[in-house]
Amino acid sequence: MAIENGEVLQNLNTQFQEVSGKINELQGQLNSLTETRVKLQGAIEVLSSIEEENNPAPAEEVPAVEEGAPETAVSEEVPE
Repeated sequence: MAIENGEVLQNLNTQFQEVSGKINELQGQLNSLTETRVKLQGAIEVLSSIEEENNPAPAEEVPAVEEGAPETAVSEEVPE
């Protein structure tokens, strides 16, 4: 027994409506999650900035040259 085209068409339309509804629902969830993500990113950036201001990284110290140690100089030899 074959299914009539009208019945198939009705089933396809029903499935289409169900899928469209699910897409709309998921789009709403995606929008909400995207908004939350942006807020989290902003909070992370602000708090990171505050932490950097409150706890600055120590400046790099230049190693002291020991007395009596020969100073080394880099020279570039130029061919004549």
